[in-house]
Amino acid sequence: MWFECNKLTKVIDGYTLKEISFDLEPGTVLGLIGTNGSGKTTLIRCLLGSYYPDPAKGDGGEVILDGSHFINDMKAYRKKLGYVLQSQPYSEFMHAVQVGEMYGYFYDGFDLKKYKELVKKYEIPEKKLLSEFSSGQQIRLQFAFMQSHEAKLYIMDEPVGNLDVEFRDEIYDMIRELTAKEEKSVIISSHLVTELERISDILLWLKKENNTGSLRFLGSCDELREQHRLLSTELGKAELIKAGIKEEMIAGYRIREAHKEYLININGNEIPAGLQNDIRYADLQEIMYYTEKGEDNA
Repeated sequence: MWFECNKLTKVIDGYTLKEISFDLEPGTVLGLIGTNGSGKTTLIRCLLGSYYPDPAKGDGGEVILDGSHFINDMKAYRKKLGYVLQSQPYSEFMHAVQVGEMYGYFYDGFDLKKYKELVKKYEIPEKKLLSEFSSGQQIRLQFAFMQSHEAKLYIMDEPVGNLDVEFRDEIYDMIRELTAKEEKSVIISSHLVTELERISDILLWLKKENNTGSLRFLGSCDELREQHRLLSTELGKAELIKAGIKEEMIAGYRIREAHKEYLININGNEIPAGLQNDIRYADLQEIMYYTEKGEDNA
């Protein structure tokens, strides 16, 4: 397998990211979703090699990218990564061009000329210190740097939240271009799940239970949507169960005086014939809302 994450576990500050496993083929966009605290950023930092495993604390698992192990071959592994992070990874006392001149040294084949062209294209200030950049300018700078060296895997942690709609669309186009030749892959987390649904081939959904983050779902958007239906009805929960919906099929619901909605997890079960006209497919945002919230009573 080109990219493998096997039973990755990280224990930090009383929180455990537990046994996360997934594979990627070249040309794949993986969307990383989950509520705050579910472990998205922790997973990303593990994949970037920012957290060194400590088996004495319970850490475990391994990550391999194109033959390079994230611990045993750390230098080779990191050179195959491109990234965009929420926090600025460069010195705040530098100018934009200095970032390319300094940090580009660590990447084989870093194209400084291309980097400078992208700095201009993205309208990144050249005379300001990074400490004076807006959050959007900091993200644009990281995108310019990321595109200026050859990587195998691009990891993006909430990259578009502070960008205007026009530049967000440009980023999504860039992601499609990166993966079009099926030589590179992208892992992207975002709270803009409707947009994430459009560009992701695979979803990795993390859940939080107490102080543990674990895998809730791994598969395509279509597979997730195929598992769920949204049922609009006047029936209460007890009446719904009497009508033939098993209680374990109800993944979440919202009860209002004049209207009730239930997220139904099909899981191989049939929707009773009498309720067929009241169901529709749910989109990703609805599936996440009802599943994470569970009960929503007025």
